[in-house]
Amino acid sequence: MMLMKTIMTGSILAVIGSAALAQGSQPIKQTPLPPGMQTGVVTVVNRLNGTVVIEPTKDSAKSANATDAAAKAAAEKAATEKAAAEQAAAEHFKIKSDLIEHVHAGDKVKFSVADTDGTKTITKIDAD
Repeated sequence: MMLMKTIMTGSILAVIGSAALAQGSQPIKQTPLPPGMQTGVVTVVNRLNGTVVIEPTKDSAKSANATDAAAKAAAEKAATEKAAAEQAAAEHFKIKSDLIEHVHAGDKVKFSVADTDGTKTITKIDAD
């Protein structure tokens, strides 16, 4: 009787464990940026002047199941985006001292910018 209870308990635990593993986990979905937010990589942080230099990043989403015409259009679009990325230079921004303390060169960041008296000023910044 004791042997039978042990076998039944073991088989029930095996079934529960395999069912839990079979469910797996959901893939992580990236949430889109809120309006007005930009992404980039911090290249220079100047704490004395309260400025940062951020190089903007581009999304490079490509379609895997494209037809010939769509593939040509995608190739042309990629070429123009590459040319635009080469022309896009890193931008200088003013930043408040309380925000600059959390930013370091090389950080990938999400940030929002406001134009204050003709100067681009970062109002919010989050490191990825």
